[in-house]
Amino acid sequence: MNPHIIEIINAIHGIDWSLVIPQYFFFTGISAAAFLISALTYVFGDENYRPIAKLSLIVAFTVLVAAPLNLIADLGQQGRFYSLFYHTHATSPMSWGSFLLTTYPLLILLEGIFAFRAGFARKAQKASGGMKKLYTWLALGNDQVTAQTEKRDHKWSYLLGAIGIPFAIAVHGYTGYILGVVRARPLWHTPLMPITFLVSAMVSGIAFMLILTWLMVRDDQGRIPWKLIDRLAVLLGWTILTDLTIRLFWYSIGFFYSYGSYQDVIQFMFVDHFVDTVIVEMLIALVIPAIVMLIPALRRIRPLLILSALVTVAGVWLFRWNTVIGGQEIPKTGAGFYHYSPPLWGSKGVMEVVANWAFWIFLFILFTWFLPWRSNDEMEIETDVTEQSAILAEGGAQ
Repeated sequence: MNPHIIEIINAIHGIDWSLVIPQYFFFTGISAAAFLISALTYVFGDENYRPIAKLSLIVAFTVLVAAPLNLIADLGQQGRFYSLFYHTHATSPMSWGSFLLTTYPLLILLEGIFAFRAGFARKAQKASGGMKKLYTWLALGNDQVTAQTEKRDHKWSYLLGAIGIPFAIAVHGYTGYILGVVRARPLWHTPLMPITFLVSAMVSGIAFMLILTWLMVRDDQGRIPWKLIDRLAVLLGWTILTDLTIRLFWYSIGFFYSYGSYQDVIQFMFVDHFVDTVIVEMLIALVIPAIVMLIPALRRIRPLLILSALVTVAGVWLFRWNTVIGGQEIPKTGAGFYHYSPPLWGSKGVMEVVANWAFWIFLFILFTWFLPWRSNDEMEIETDVTEQSAILAEGGAQ
């Protein structure tokens, strides 16, 4: 036999999707979950989440701005990222992604315009000169806060939020769809992949917002809103249980009723990577936090509550890593598993992910500094509306 043929047969394929792809999947999941949390107030009218409704919109938008940079970094020729917009195909999940990554941020931006309009109007009333003009422009040319403008803002926030819900689901669901349609990867090829990605995104997003609420949100007396955090914790606990249930279906069917290539998946996940997949990702990052979130006595131990949320966020990132990278380490043909160690530097290295986090943190600080998102601003506005309504009523009576 020709030795060159043997060399070709035994060639080891590299990992095509690098470290930045799990980071992209993680950020889009955070964005989708944060938007859905804001929709609890703007669409479903749950006032319990109003203190973080605007903050959730900021997170949804800024994370989604940072996320696509990971896709560009993963391209062999980064300057050709625009080709995704004209090389489209109706049955290609990547084409769907190009459409969603342009329309979904615009929807968030439009909803934000009406959600923050009253706050900018309030700022315009207090400002002068160029800043007054800027705030008035951001308030859609109207620096008044009345019952009528509030009704209009609520109407548009509701409408855009309702339209954005399926977009938020799709913008992360398509990432799981991209993996699920790849027949050559036995770990990925399951109809449960989009659902698993969506639910795990809600897990990470709720935990992420819980941490930000603890760090940034204060009531009118400057206290941490533990009642709101407890609501998020209970919501997180039940979402984790849903995530674990879906994974139980996924893994048990593969374990008991699969054959052939899927046995490599079982070997890879539950034998070779038992510690990081079962112990860390599922037990430490999901099961234990769910117990903490759903048992009031444990939830009232505040350091344990916050630590559990942090571990949950890290666990979902690890799930993205184990799914994307692990799915490629299982060979299509041949014996043995591949191994991938990300480089420290370069467009596909560890520092690119660190830089991506840093870029998001910069955007988040900038937006939260400029935008009127705090609940005390909302209270001041509502007070003004009440006073103006009382004045109008008094004038009408006279």
